[in-house]
Amino acid sequence: MNTTDSERRGVGPVLQDTPFAEAVVAAIHDENENVVVHNEGAYLRVLVPGACRLSRAAVQAVTGRDVHFPGDLELIMSSFTGLMRLTDQSALWWLADETPPQTFEEDGD
Repeated sequence: MNTTDSERRGVGPVLQDTPFAEAVVAAIHDENENVVVHNEGAYLRVLVPGACRLSRAAVQAVTGRDVHFPGDLELIMSSFTGLMRLTDQSALWWLADETPPQTFEEDGD
């Protein structure tokens, strides 16, 4: 597999391949640019250059049901790339060698 610079500098979750994971990936696509998803069979590796943001509200909009952070995401997240911050409203992954970006709560989104 040829790895692009965006993928090398990418961060995000590694999710068990379930219907809920597909909804999480759809929400990540809605809230981020240049999302790359590698379907590895049993899991989905999601990579976003620099920072990956995911709001609970976006996942709820895709699923049409109540979603709990923390809790529901971690059930399907086997691993992740980068550093991670999880609140009751959002998840954020970023590169270890960079300053953490603002969460949705901090920037008013």
